[in-house]
Amino acid sequence: MDRDLKKIVNIMPDDKFLDYYIQMSEKFIPGKSSYIVFSDNEQLRFIKTQSPDLIILTRTEPNFQEVLEKLKDVKVVIFHSFQNSLYSFIQKVPKSIKKIWVFWGFDGYGALPKNSFLRTLSSLASYKKSIVGYVKFGLNLIMGSVVTKSNKRAREIIRQMDYCATWIDADYELAKTFNSQIKHLPFNYYTRELMETDSADVEKINVNKLLLGNSASPNNNHIEALKYLGKIKFKGEIVCSLSYSGTKTYVDNVCKLGEQLFGANFIPLRDFMPLNEYHEIINSCGVVWMNHKRQQAAGNLLVSFIGQKIIIVDSINPMKTTFSRWGLTLFDKTILTNLGSVSSDSLIKNREIVNQKMTINQNEFFFNTIVELQAL
Repeated sequence: MDRDLKKIVNIMPDDKFLDYYIQMSEKFIPGKSSYIVFSDNEQLRFIKTQSPDLIILTRTEPNFQEVLEKLKDVKVVIFHSFQNSLYSFIQKVPKSIKKIWVFWGFDGYGALPKNSFLRTLSSLASYKKSIVGYVKFGLNLIMGSVVTKSNKRAREIIRQMDYCATWIDADYELAKTFNSQIKHLPFNYYTRELMETDSADVEKINVNKLLLGNSASPNNNHIEALKYLGKIKFKGEIVCSLSYSGTKTYVDNVCKLGEQLFGANFIPLRDFMPLNEYHEIINSCGVVWMNHKRQQAAGNLLVSFIGQKIIIVDSINPMKTTFSRWGLTLFDKTILTNLGSVSSDSLIKNREIVNQKMTINQNEFFFNTIVELQAL
């Protein structure tokens, strides 16, 4: 790495939203930041910016050491999520540098045993229906309740952080369980400018078409949801997004159950599609059910609020506290037997609230705080 770093350094993976983050950063605090992308590929998939302050490095000890040597004049480091592969690097970042962690989900929940947010039947669906599969499931059920080395490393990383940047109350509360001194800094990648929600069409609510889940991760708890829909004899179409995350075995088992219970009315999305096409599918569904016990699918939910959908979340979903504080109307699964009772006024109000909360200017405080920290 043959260049000096600015006083504000962003450590980021190659992932969606980060191109947009760089645009926001340069809008609010132009020319003050460096952006280091740790990636296994020189050709980035998601980040396309031509910023001269973008540095692409592989995750290797020599590169970590070179960055650490360049941190001598840096005041603030912002970690956009973290992976345990960064553990040795983060441990060596000088304590004098203010460290801000932008909470993504997997990083914070990685500090918890994995069975904390998995339901039994969906967990079982990740394994083949055989003696070997059931033995593996049993062993993983036991080990999934144990605090592992990976969990401990995630906790150690959280303890190194000075700030947790998130818009979700429960994210910050989780961070505080491992670091009582960590401070909250409001931030949200999702803005209506990014998601172009001002121009989003609102279709007439179709209560006979339901979107179930956002990925093939067992955290969606598809099996329990499908069994409930079968129990209440749901007659509409069920669109199930299964295009990424999860294993082939899990996807096959979800599809097998969906087709067994609902036939042609079960519509699995197994292939990844462009965002605009996916948004069109969400917009065609009148009901959106995210059956997660953990923070996940935030983008899907925000788009669905703007599309004035009937949104169902688990009673212990961490995002529910924030959404309720905003004044949004949410439902539990029992509404599926009485969808006609939902007031269109409440759905219109949901759209207005989310559009108000999601403006790019909501992040101005975040960037102003960073500038104040780097000036100390």
